[in-house]
Amino acid sequence: MHLFFSVGEPSGDQHAAQLLTAIRSRIANVRYTGFGGPLMEQTGFENLYRLTDLAIMGIGGVVPVVGTFYKQYRRAKEFLHREKPDAVVLVDCPGFNWWIASAAKALKIPTLYYLPPQLWAWAPWRIRKVRKWVDVILAALPFEAEWYRGRGIDTEYVGHPFFDEVAHHPLDHAFLDRCRWGEHGHAVRTVGILPGSRRAEVERNFPVMLRVMQRLARKHSDVRFRIACYKESQRAYCRQALSGEFARLPV
Repeated sequence: MHLFFSVGEPSGDQHAAQLLTAIRSRIANVRYTGFGGPLMEQTGFENLYRLTDLAIMGIGGVVPVVGTFYKQYRRAKEFLHREKPDAVVLVDCPGFNWWIASAAKALKIPTLYYLPPQLWAWAPWRIRKVRKWVDVILAALPFEAEWYRGRGIDTEYVGHPFFDEVAHHPLDHAFLDRCRWGEHGHAVRTVGILPGSRRAEVERNFPVMLRVMQRLARKHSDVRFRIACYKESQRAYCRQALSGEFARLPV
């Protein structure tokens, strides 16, 4: 069996890597090719291009790399025509993945969308593209599955991979106690800060979050902040940003 994956975001790389591992544990002799990230590569994935390195946010981020996206689309189109994989699996990144879906449809290659675009939240009119180019939706949430089914799309509810992650990692009660009582045993209110998984996302969101954190800290003396960083490079960026007027924030 040969499966072609197209994954364009760091979080998608994580989820797709888990999916690849699960498939391989059940089906022998599976070949994985396409676009993905470093976590997928660790499972034996043949990466044509690290599309996750281009993870962008907003039209301003698209313009500098649109030529690269188009070049990789042409590359994928030629690869699909030459190799004829058994199926194409799309993960996140709808802008680019619509191109891949259309190419697969033209070659009559079955196309599945794992963790599909949240059209129910921001673009319900784009359901036409799903009907035209996608054969099966693999939905992460129960209501999402019902939403797609209600619009005539063949849909399977497969669950969200984050739930599996939580189930396999027990709670750290010592950490939770620190969140409740602080370092010196005084009751505190902890606010989680999640700036994102993409570099452009973090660089756009975190400066705004810092201003909000500053206002909260001035208003509530018992507030403490915990910042979740997806990569070490993002951790370094956030640490550097926590300087100057933000150096005294209770992080």
